[in-house]
Amino acid sequence: MLLLVIGACGEHPRFQMDAPGGDAARLTVDVSTTPNQWVWVPFAGTTCANGTPAGIGINRAPTAGGDLFIYFEGGGACWDTITCTNGAAVNLDVTYDAAKLATDVSGLVVDHASAPAPLDTTTYVFVPYCTGDLHDGTNVMAYPGGPTIHHTGGTNTQAFVDALAAGFHDAPELWVLGSSAGGYGATLNFERFTKAWPNAKVELLEDSSPFIPILVNYATLLTAWQLTLPPLCGTACQSSFTSVFDAVVAGHPTSRIALLTWDDDPVIKQYFAYTSSLVPVQADLIANHFDHPNTKVFEATGMNHTMFGQLGTVTSHGVKLGDWVNEWLLDLPTWATVTP
Repeated sequence: MLLLVIGACGEHPRFQMDAPGGDAARLTVDVSTTPNQWVWVPFAGTTCANGTPAGIGINRAPTAGGDLFIYFEGGGACWDTITCTNGAAVNLDVTYDAAKLATDVSGLVVDHASAPAPLDTTTYVFVPYCTGDLHDGTNVMAYPGGPTIHHTGGTNTQAFVDALAAGFHDAPELWVLGSSAGGYGATLNFERFTKAWPNAKVELLEDSSPFIPILVNYATLLTAWQLTLPPLCGTACQSSFTSVFDAVVAGHPTSRIALLTWDDDPVIKQYFAYTSSLVPVQADLIANHFDHPNTKVFEATGMNHTMFGQLGTVTSHGVKLGDWVNEWLLDLPTWATVTP
């Protein structure tokens, strides 16, 4: 189970970002939090799939100047009338609020007082998933015979980043991560964080989010979502999902970039249209795209999906998942790729 913590003492930060309409208009988001409690912070001008405001959950540390831990929620994706009406993505008809946040973070353990450094001074941010676009779309789609979906995850995330950078500008290190669709979202939005915190260490972890080739519908979802692709993508990312990951790695050679993955994940197989084992596909990804000093993989044998919540139980080649994630978190020299 992930350890999440924070509190509030002293002056409460006020997050400011450019509001729609230009520099003259400023939107202030006030987060006056209680120590070690999640607070729902809605953002005017952002939208979930149904057009209602999006936002983030914040669990603020009692000590100013600490690190930031940003977690992107997962939950599928949709890109046409069928997938946007058959439950392929979560929260498409949800009006997000404090009660919904409380439900979504109920399994997260938050306790700054007992946490070891640096987690005792770390502020945690939960980014709900309610746009069906891997948290990176910039488009509103009226699907024929179906719903109108605000695929605005990227637009929303930029607003969140702007606000967080204003309120926590002195954070020395950021850990950006997510599970499944959230892991893809963390990767697709990674450039937004490194640009907003140019002097901080910014690290990335993808849980069950391998950038293997998408066999069907890749062009369709690019059109539906209008993704903001990494700066170094060029034209390759228009036809290759793996090239998106390569562009992120190339642009951030000093960031620790980690992947947690099962070797034959059935959910990834379904969404990416594979009918046979993913084992050789993932072997190629690990051998040829995680072959950098700053990129490592924890792969375990199994037909399962996601690993967070199992940090104390999953092992691979004799290595405990929790120990491996801790090595990534603390930049320990023992951090290395583990495969079955």
